Amino acid sequence: MKTITKILCTTSLCATFAMANTAHADAVQFWTMPYGDQIVWQDTMDELLEGFEAQTGIEVQHETVPWGNAFQTYLTIAQGGAAPDCADMYWLHSFSAIGGDKYGPLPINEYKDRFDLDAFYEGALVDVTYLDDFYGVPWRGDIRVMLYNTEAAAEAGISGPPTNWDETIAAAKAMHKVDDKGRVVRWGYAFGSNSRPTDWMMPLYWQAGGEFMSEDGKTATIDNQAMRDALTFMHDMVHVHKVADIDSFEKGYETLPMFADGQIALISSAEQAWGKRLDAEYPSAEGTWAMARSAAGAQDADSFSGAGYFGLLRGTEKVEECVALLEYLSSDDSILALSQASGNVATKPAVMQSDLWSDRPWKKVVGVALEDAHTSQHAAPAWSAIATPEPGGIIFDLVYNTVVLQADMDAEIAKAQALMQAELQR
Repeated sequence: MKTITKILCTTSLCATFAMANTAHADAVQFWTMPYGDQIVWQDTMDELLEGFEAQTGIEVQHETVPWGNAFQTYLTIAQGGAAPDCADMYWLHSFSAIGGDKYGPLPINEYKDRFDLDAFYEGALVDVTYLDDFYGVPWRGDIRVMLYNTEAAAEAGISGPPTNWDETIAAAKAMHKVDDKGRVVRWGYAFGSNSRPTDWMMPLYWQAGGEFMSEDGKTATIDNQAMRDALTFMHDMVHVHKVADIDSFEKGYETLPMFADGQIALISSAEQAWGKRLDAEYPSAEGTWAMARSAAGAQDADSFSGAGYFGLLRGTEKVEECVALLEYLSSDDSILALSQASGNVATKPAVMQSDLWSDRPWKKVVGVALEDAHTSQHAAPAWSAIATPEPGGIIFDLVYNTVVLQADMDAEIAKAQALMQAELQR
């Protein structure tokens, strides 16, 4: 067995030199990040790559980039640093924009017909296409869904999950509960994952019909009615309907434990991984919760989605070998093995219909929700700074100032538009 698995050291400089110095001249250099249980992940990769070598005779040197170092490593590559032949990557649009036609991700348009792209979710393919160029195979997903308390819904006379914003408001108000002293016993609504207002607003903005920038990443497009609608919905859930906790915007607020304890009735944009966590960490909550597709806004029911893909890097001399590897890793059996090892949702409907993703009701919902996926990546090198979930980030400050501080919405949107446009131009 010639497949080699290594774990890279923890700095990008160390990683770069390690890769350059340990490469086998005839082997394909292939990097992934670690997922789930690291030993299980390595065993799965070794098994897949052994099968690939047995089938093709192509040797693969597999190395693991720690997640804490991944962004800086791929940023270094996009700026001309040492690169593998192919890799597990993400944020294609940003890294392609940074590298231009010299460094970073390599388009493989001429090989597109070798992949059965109709077998993938349409939303997943957005993450491997940039300015009409094709870059690789989406293999993992991360989708948000609605999570709600079925007992609270039944108590309020609600027979199923809300399907649009108006129904969401009505359901949240009906499930909101206070004691005889006016203290909140159960919040009717929460926006999403812990203390991440930037992520909460994105799907609401998309659902209202907005996009953050032009397709080429050069023009900010947030000063519009869709942004006003999204921010108004968020503001009103806190200050008008009074069903969402204003403290949830502050760092350290833990949404999932409160939901499991019955203190939150509905979360509109919950991580799909919370299904697994509820099963494992909160078994006593069994039978009291369910997942559902996101509620639709004025335009659609887009859900916040992250993704990763296997692709090639500019400078490789092993294009044919890497394309063969991608073909192998894009089969249903490979995607299933990767999904099982990583815990990530798969990018193919056929795999999401497997026993792995059909043995619990919430898993079936996740498979359906993938049809609503809207990628969270954008075609701008500055997107990570624009969308950082911290004070000082343009989108964070826009949400916090208008919703929490109740600043003038039009003025805040205009300011954010100008700041974002300056970042895109810079």
